[in-house]
Formats: sequence, structure tokens, C-alpha cells
Amino acid sequence: MRHLSLPGWLQAMVLAACLISVGGIAYLAVGFARLHEVIDSRVVENPALNLNNLQASNPAPSPAPVVPAPTPAPAPVVDNTAIDSLRKELAQMRDQLAAVGKNYSDASARADQTSAQLAALTATNVKLRKDFDDTTARIKTVQDARDDADRRAKTAEQALQAISTKTSNLAQLTKSLDDNKAELQQSEAQRTTLQNRVQQLQMELQAQQSNNSRAVAPAQTQAVAAPPPEPKPAAAAPTNASRAPAAAPAAAPAVVSSPDTRSDASVPRAPSAVSELERLLASTGLDINRMLGKLSPAPAGQGGPYIALNAPQAAGLDSRRIDDLKQLAKVLPLASPLNSYQLESTFGGRVDPINHRSSFHPGLDMSAPYMTQVFSTGAGVVSFTGTEKDYGRVVEIDHGHGIVTRFAHLHRILVARGQKVGVHFPIGELGSTGRSTGPHVHYEVHVDGSPVDPAKFMEAGKNVVQISTK
Repeated sequence: MRHLSLPGWLQAMVLAACLISVGGIAYLAVGFARLHEVIDSRVVENPALNLNNLQASNPAPSPAPVVPAPTPAPAPVVDNTAIDSLRKELAQMRDQLAAVGKNYSDASARADQTSAQLAALTATNVKLRKDFDDTTARIKTVQDARDDADRRAKTAEQALQAISTKTSNLAQLTKSLDDNKAELQQSEAQRTTLQNRVQQLQMELQAQQSNNSRAVAPAQTQAVAAPPPEPKPAAAAPTNASRAPAAAPAAAPAVVSSPDTRSDASVPRAPSAVSELERLLASTGLDINRMLGKLSPAPAGQGGPYIALNAPQAAGLDSRRIDDLKQLAKVLPLASPLNSYQLESTFGGRVDPINHRSSFHPGLDMSAPYMTQVFSTGAGVVSFTGTEKDYGRVVEIDHGHGIVTRFAHLHRILVARGQKVGVHFPIGELGSTGRSTGPHVHYEVHVDGSPVDPAKFMEAGKNVVQISTK
């Protein structure tokens, strides 16, 4: 069952066309019936006006067939005046009939035109009805989507309020963590300084003990080599007098060397370039002694002469350690990957910029203009180039000693796998590939497979360059 709904103006037009058609047909029918009534009444009044008599009196121009004429009947009396009057009326009725036929034809044409318009309007109405139904369905879909969006917005607002509360708490925790980190770094620096001082004191103590052992050894040897003589009653006093001078030389070196040791240990020594450079490198969190062991490992067998810390040969050892530390500083990633940047995210806990949930950030987000050149932060070998799901286009550089740097979200990669690069070598262009909200470079430093804070390396690199150039 289908229903067709027409607008009011279309219904009025259809009704008017129908009324006009019915009126025209009724008018023609009434005129035709009236014409027959008039003719019938005239024929009744004057039988001579019968149609057969009229046809006999006005024969057709076509020749009539030759038929044997019957016996002639008496000719009827014809009233020419009445015939003329009837002919005039008949002509008038024919004109009226022609006019009515013309009106009927016009009405039929208008009815056909109205029917065509009605069909077109019906098709338009069907199309409009379909469009209306589609629009209604879309409106309902949009309304449902808006209701869903409103619900999600309310949920998001509630979550945002909760996140705001957590963010305020997180800010306080972050500030406390930063303070603790600063105190930890300061304590680490102090610990490194104290360790160096303890090592120096231990070496000085060992040197002093060695000096003491050398000083005591001749006295003991002399005492063992010269045993006391046989006791004699008469010579008891001279014997005691002779033993007293023998003990005095043995004790003299100890008495003289002890003040030197105390005075050397009590006077603080100025921090050398070794301890300063080692302290800065240790501020990155690396085990410098282990790194130096990898850089120049000691042989399994050890030995050689003993050299005191304050001996002239110790200066050579000190300079050799400086050279080892400088060589280690050349391979460590201490430079910055960008010449100029804006730090967007630090290492550690943060609120994720995409799903707005608490997360751990294993590196630094450093923003700069799109397609800015990204540089290597230390000498090494390119160990990986390619695309990873969340990191986008990535370059990884192996610096040795278990240290690897990673540069992510690059627009373009400028190096190949296995290529050797130096410090500040262009490796790519800054972009926004992978899981990113805008142009920046994500920079990570890994030590033995674990991420560490790259900011420590960059901060140490500012001062290591100054010390290395002394």
C-alpha cells in the first residue's frame, strides 16, 4: 500500500482541471441534447421539416442512381420561409457545436497538459519524498552522533577534570623529582670527588707505608746483624750505653718521615684536570672506570716497580689518564642533534600528547622548523636506517661501549647503514613521521640497552669541550 501526498497548490490545480473538463463535457452534452429537442419540436410542429423531406428537397450534388420511378405521388406543399428559418437555426447550432467542439478540444488539450504536469509533479514529489526521507535519516544519524559526541564530551570533561587534578599532583611530583634529581646529581658529583680524593689518599698512604717500611728495614737488619755481647758484670754500664746509640739511628727515620706524611695528607690538593674531566663525564651516569677499561684494557698479569704518587713519574700517569678521558669524550654522544631548538618534552614521566594518559618518555622531544638538518651527537657507525611504527623514519648510531643513539620522526634520511659518521655529521631532516603531533626530532640515548637521560650528556658536553681544549 503506497500513499501519494501532493502539496496544496498542486491539489488545487488538479481539481480545477477536472472541474473544467467535466464542465466542458457537460456543456457539450447539454447543448447537443437541446439541439435534438429543438429539431424534434420543429418537426412535430411542421412535418414537412422531416429530415427525409429536407433531403428530398435538397438533393446531394452526387448523381442518384437511375431507378424506375414509381407511380408519381402528389407533391407536398413546402413552406420555404420555415425552411429558411430552420436552416439558419441549424447553421447557428452547427456553429455553436463547432465552438463547443473547439472548447472541448482545448479543454482536452489542457487536461492532457495538466495530466502531464501532474505526472511530472508526481515524479518530483516522489523524488522530494525520497530526498526528505534520506534527509530525515541523515538528520537522525547526525542527531545520534551529536548525542554520542555530547556523551563523550561529558566523559572527556570529567576525565579532563580528573587529569587536571592528577596533573597538578604530577606537577608537584615532577618538581619534587627535579629537586631530588638535582640533589642526586650534586651528591653524585660530590661522591665522585670524594672517591677521587679517597683514591689519592690511599695511594699516598701506600706510598708512605712503603717509605716507612724502607726506613724500618735497615734498622731491623742492623739489629739482627749485631747481636748483644755476653753480659759482664764490670761492663754492664758501657753495654747499655752502647745499645742506646744503636737504637737511636733506627728510630730516627720513622720520626722524621711521620711529620712529612701528616703534613702531606692534611694539605688539600687542587683538583687536577683528570678529576674535573672525569667528574663531568661521570655526571652522565656512566661508569667511567669501566669505559676506560674497555677503551684500553689492562693485561691479565700485572706488576712493575712501585712509584709514589708525589714522584715525578706520577705526572706522566696523570697525563695518560687525561688522554684516555679525552679519547672517551670524543666517542660519547655529548653534542646536540640540532643547532637551535625548543625543548617540548623531557626524559621520564609525562602526559602523553595523543591519548592524554600518564606515560614514560624515553628521550627528548626537540622542535624546530620543518626539514631542519639533524646532526649526529658523537662519532660512530650507523647501525639502522628505516621506518618503525611509532617512531616513523629512524636513524640509529652505535658509538661503541654499549652506547646507541636514536633519532626518530625524520622527514628524510641522509645516511646509509654501516656508514661511519663523526660528530655533528648531517644524518637526516626533521619531520613529523610516525606517532607525532608536529615537526620535531625524538632523541634517545641507550646504554647497554636501557634508555638514559640525553640531557645529562648534552649538559656534560658543554663543559667537556671547554676542558678538552685546555
